[in-house]
Amino acid sequence: MAASPRADDLCRTEAEWACLARLRELSAEKDGPLERHGVRVFLLCLELSRRGGYTVDRELLLCAAFLHDAGLLPGVATDDLYVRDGRRVTEDLLATHGWPPERLALVGETVERHHEVRSQWRRGAEVELVRRADLIEVSAGVVAYGLSRGWIRGLFRAVPRDGFVRGIGTLVYRVLRDRPSTLPRVFAPGKG
Repeated sequence: MAASPRADDLCRTEAEWACLARLRELSAEKDGPLERHGVRVFLLCLELSRRGGYTVDRELLLCAAFLHDAGLLPGVATDDLYVRDGRRVTEDLLATHGWPPERLALVGETVERHHEVRSQWRRGAEVELVRRADLIEVSAGVVAYGLSRGWIRGLFRAVPRDGFVRGIGTLVYRVLRDRPSTLPRVFAPGKG
């Protein structure tokens, strides 16, 4: 693992920079806990992809990693499911970068389905890889999908998790307070 990879080090395209800028605008932070979460999710996706031999759209993965939790943030949140709010903000932004409808739909599915309980391979490798990476990250590596604990610990040292649990906890608390009936449907669509 490279020493302390940061979001700025990962961006290569205008779309990636735009997604990072949007995350920073919405979170009002640079290199904050949510940004570092996106970096870790992206790096986990790359490692899962490498080990599994999957061909993926790197730009799409990075954009989705940055914005997959954007629906939790003030300024984006509506009365809808936060994953749908995140999908909308991501698709709307990337549409301005000329992404075709099929690619917008894939990034949208990647953002909206990152908490699905069941495998999402049928929707695309990117959808399933972000789902897996987010679960590895949120479980602090308890769920590993074949990655070694040592590799995961190395990632967490290189891209510190400082403030992540508190930050996500605060955002999820707001969802529970302001739109409580939506949260169960994030994890069990069609229920609740």
